[in-house]
Amino acid sequence: MMAFLLLCEAMPVYVLAQPQGAIDEGFALLRAGKALEARDVFETILSKDPGAAEARAGEVQASESIALQDRAAHHMDDALRTLLRAKDYAPDNGHLLYDLGILEDEMRLFRDADEALSQAENVIPADPNLLYAIARVKMDLGQLAPAEDRMHTYLKLRPDDASAHFGLGRIYRIGLQFDKAKSEFARSIELKPVQTEAYYELGDIALKQDDFGQALVQFNKTLARDPQHGGALEGAGEANFKLKRYEEAKQLLERAVSAAPDYPPCHYYLGLTLARLGEKDRSQEELTAASKMSEQQNAAGGLRIQKSVTPQ
Repeated sequence: MMAFLLLCEAMPVYVLAQPQGAIDEGFALLRAGKALEARDVFETILSKDPGAAEARAGEVQASESIALQDRAAHHMDDALRTLLRAKDYAPDNGHLLYDLGILEDEMRLFRDADEALSQAENVIPADPNLLYAIARVKMDLGQLAPAEDRMHTYLKLRPDDASAHFGLGRIYRIGLQFDKAKSEFARSIELKPVQTEAYYELGDIALKQDDFGQALVQFNKTLARDPQHGGALEGAGEANFKLKRYEEAKQLLERAVSAAPDYPPCHYYLGLTLARLGEKDRSQEELTAASKMSEQQNAAGGLRIQKSVTPQ
């Protein structure tokens, strides 16, 4: 699947028709790679003239550059604060709102992401990348009808995008429309045969439909390309458990726990398998771990962050 973009490309350096003192200095600092110093210049201008268009453009460009550096260093909270700060100065910049929504989606701040992308749509409607991003966030929020609508609109613009067919397949799978989901995953594979995720999703559907043999076929295709795919290892282990192949299930689920230690089903099915094999102490440990992880992940689902961080 095409890697989902986390920040849009930085805006091109703003070309000034005439030298304009501090504005000129700010863009010169940007060209020199001094984004922090450039941001200070633009914010000084905006503190006196909040509507200065060139300073707003510079603020956005400097902030995007800073946020990209933060994200590259895995400082996601810092990147988010940087973009929220820029939003206070340039609240109607479509590219900035898009960047903000993408980052918030990655950080699982789904409602915040939905808000930012909705605002971006008011500024840059019918942008294909924005349509795709909105569809993904709507799916993450469980709003399947608008997610499906946006993905269909995107596919009218880019019908041969394997990732979009995969995304539409996921929307259908979540909505338990398995036949439609399988059709979209098959189309994704047709467009991009060398991948893992569409095969995994087909395996997951087969597992849900109790077609354990077909599930193993698809999971094995995933594992052939990615032997450490935690979902496929868990799914293959679960399929073997339900086929009463407990030794095979144990081996796969132990690998799954190693590959995806924070995925509760790995521990849950390993616990069930160990119980069948008479390893009661280990079984209880795994079942307890699965329960605690599920509780913690559910409790962490609704966190939000303040919307304004401009220094007062």
